[in-house]
Amino acid sequence: MRTLRFNTKRTFALISIAFSSTLLFIVCFQHDSFKEHEEGWLPVPNRSPKFSGSNSRLRSVKRLDEQLSFQLQAPPSLQTSLPRYSELHVKRFLDPELVDRIRRYSNSIKFSELTVTECRNNETLAKFWKRSKGLTVPVRDSWEKFYAGIGTCDLYHDESIIDELLKDLNTLPIKHTAIMEGGTQVKLLLTFENDKQAVFKPMRFGRDYESDPNHFYFTDFERHHAEIATFHLDKILGYRRAVPTVGRVVNLTSEIKNHADQKLQKTFFVSPAKNHCFVSKCDYYCDTTHAICGSPELKEGSVQAFLPDDAKVPRKHNKSPYRRTYSKKTQQAIWQQDMRFCTWKVKTRKQYAHGRRLLDFVDLHIMDYLIGNQDRHHYETVSVFSPEPSYAIHIDNGRSFGRTDFDDEDILLPLRQCCVIRSSTFQTLLNFYSGKRSLTEVLHESLSKDPASPILAYKHYEALERRLHRIMEVIVECLDKKQGAEAVVLAEYHNPQVAETAPGEEVEEEEDDKKND
Repeated sequence: MRTLRFNTKRTFALISIAFSSTLLFIVCFQHDSFKEHEEGWLPVPNRSPKFSGSNSRLRSVKRLDEQLSFQLQAPPSLQTSLPRYSELHVKRFLDPELVDRIRRYSNSIKFSELTVTECRNNETLAKFWKRSKGLTVPVRDSWEKFYAGIGTCDLYHDESIIDELLKDLNTLPIKHTAIMEGGTQVKLLLTFENDKQAVFKPMRFGRDYESDPNHFYFTDFERHHAEIATFHLDKILGYRRAVPTVGRVVNLTSEIKNHADQKLQKTFFVSPAKNHCFVSKCDYYCDTTHAICGSPELKEGSVQAFLPDDAKVPRKHNKSPYRRTYSKKTQQAIWQQDMRFCTWKVKTRKQYAHGRRLLDFVDLHIMDYLIGNQDRHHYETVSVFSPEPSYAIHIDNGRSFGRTDFDDEDILLPLRQCCVIRSSTFQTLLNFYSGKRSLTEVLHESLSKDPASPILAYKHYEALERRLHRIMEVIVECLDKKQGAEAVVLAEYHNPQVAETAPGEEVEEEEDDKKND
């Protein structure tokens, strides 16, 4: 009996020692990995995703330390000196043979003539209302100057006005805060001392965080820095159809809670770590587990200008023909299965059969591919300039820049299937692909001007260059398929098999959508 008791005690002691050793090993491993991840802001060669072929989708196994950054919401440091672009050693995926083939095709394109006809009459809202209604648009502050400059072809053209607006979004005192109703995730409505408004999206996690590959695109977290980066990318691509957005650090107590309505105030609390937090109200991730917390009171976020009142400057909310299923069971839509979808279901629809809309749509998906946005189910169009055609606004980009190791080829299907591209877009992409200054070099310079810079983790730069290379490959595929540039590179698209609508005639887009659903 004594021997049995002795053996039992000895066995228990050995098990306890083994358990303690294993636990200590795990803690040390996680600490080392965590430290390695924290120091890994600049790109490291052996961490870069391997490119296994120009037509392949890039996938890699997620490391534990990459997910740990979700737990960090470090205090913002806006005085960090940024590295020069040359110090980042960003790889360009430049294929000289591909460039040579593109240039041979582009020799037949008269770019100067096409560019002029892309936007026949870029009239501002101020001039349009003065001419058509005799109304004078006020320009008392940067918001009203921005509104007055909204044009028939883009949201802005004078970048000095946008710089003034971005400064005000970043610095003007906040007068009132409230929950922005109807969103899937946390958004606050800020009212400034001049009574103008903006949308505030708070930071949830650091720039290094990558989306969980097991998350569906419709359950992914929104990223405040994605809105800022997309605004800058849209600008350097020459679209100018993204809403001005800037980074800002706010004090959750003095600037948000103390000016909040009762509904928002009720969601504030102090965490066990003595940080000031709030929950807000939204469809996803608005609970104590996913609270927005400061350090202890400061919180970084993006501030995006409000567009003019919809009652005064009408906009339409359009379903995308390339929207995804948003279903866990049926994960592929018809357009993902049938490569003839554009020819049969898009080019034959009145709103895409003539004019700029189809080229706008391809522009939008080229940008979405570059930023990795899979969540483009709707898009808005400005419809105030009738009979001038409306254009797509590049809005709602919060789920972009989620992964650097995966390029979703499906986002490019409008370009691959429709095989059309705007002449100015073609020129811009080719210049960035083969010119002296790369896309990410110009983007790096633009992003460095934001008060919350650095906006993107630099590992995204190589992903952008890789995706640009893939876009150029798809363009060449279309040029080969159409046996020339005349049918691919266009100022306007026209389908001779579909009758044109009369000037000013409205197209019932929702009814057309129902027919093709």
